[in-house]
Amino acid sequence: MIDELFNYATPHNLQDLLCQSVKLQGNARCRLRINGNTAIATELPDNPGMSLTNAAAAVAMQVCQFHEIPVSELIWIEHYPDEPGQHESFDLVHFGSDNGLLKLERWERISKDKAERLFKEPLD
Repeated sequence: MIDELFNYATPHNLQDLLCQSVKLQGNARCRLRINGNTAIATELPDNPGMSLTNAAAAVAMQVCQFHEIPVSELIWIEHYPDEPGQHESFDLVHFGSDNGLLKLERWERISKDKAERLFKEPLD
């Protein structure tokens, strides 16, 4: 099992994306837990970059590449911890594939119990 702080790069300029000249910045970070092909990415309250929600496909793709998880086998769970004004939440993120790249399809809110079953370990 892996439990680490993961720095990720995100597209930060729509103009560059439209010109297909994607510039990346690596100053965003999350807590990342991996067990097999299941990854739980936790938004950090002090994340200085783009949120996990807004960068889901880009972050998941980088995690697959860095940790050698086949894109087609990835189970991606987005986690927001309990914070003032926000209850803890877990979302199973569904991706499609477009020319080998992940493409966001939808989020599915799941219980902590279901997240633990998918991760095959208790979450604390």
